[in-house]
Amino acid sequence: MTELMFRLRRSPRTLLERDGHPGPGAGRLALVMARAGVGKTAFLVGIGVDALLSGQKVLHVSLDRTVEKVRGWYDDMLMEMLRQEKKLEHWAAIQLRMERHRHIQTFMGASFTPEKVRQTVELLGETMEFRPDVIIVDRMDLASVEPTDVAALRAAAEAGQAELWMACRTHRDGPEPRPGHLPAPADGFENLVDLAFSLDPHDAKVRLRVLKDDQRMLDQNLNVVLDTSTLLLMTGFAPRN
Repeated sequence: MTELMFRLRRSPRTLLERDGHPGPGAGRLALVMARAGVGKTAFLVGIGVDALLSGQKVLHVSLDRTVEKVRGWYDDMLMEMLRQEKKLEHWAAIQLRMERHRHIQTFMGASFTPEKVRQTVELLGETMEFRPDVIIVDRMDLASVEPTDVAALRAAAEAGQAELWMACRTHRDGPEPRPGHLPAPADGFENLVDLAFSLDPHDAKVRLRVLKDDQRMLDQNLNVVLDTSTLLLMTGFAPRN
């Protein structure tokens, strides 16, 4: 079972290790940027699944989806992974392991604040002895928040020694990124970002690129794509000239 769980891991945390970009590290922020509908949530769920398969604990925070909807994303992704391995008979056992190491917190409407994430982390630790290694914040409109809100989320992750992963929506008709800076709106808080990816549509797949790693601004194609039919990451993509 352990060997199978290792084989299933295919998020950037594992696929990108060969390129020196395994993850932001505890107390640091990773950002995935893309236009609406390109695959930001699938990317973040892949991060969560990967962490769970490695035995880590995950807190997934969603701002406008129900717990059942988020759980369905995780279950569907795990099922697709097992289908490709022809090991669907292990779904129930692995899904149960993942459930025990994951907590989903949803904030509908305007009820979300960074302080509530900090309170959730503290409450989970005090009442359930659940201390997340990875915190995922999905569906947050970063174009309408202040950099201090992003800083507060990063501080909450740092206090709990957890990785923080967030999605950032970009726009097709948005301004061109300034040289040496992340695209808007991430340029307004890029000093808080330790690792940044972009998802760029290309034919039937979505290309993954690294835009920032630690203090270095990059534009690096990682030969990794998000398959839009399976929502899984895979290697071996050669972009057309």
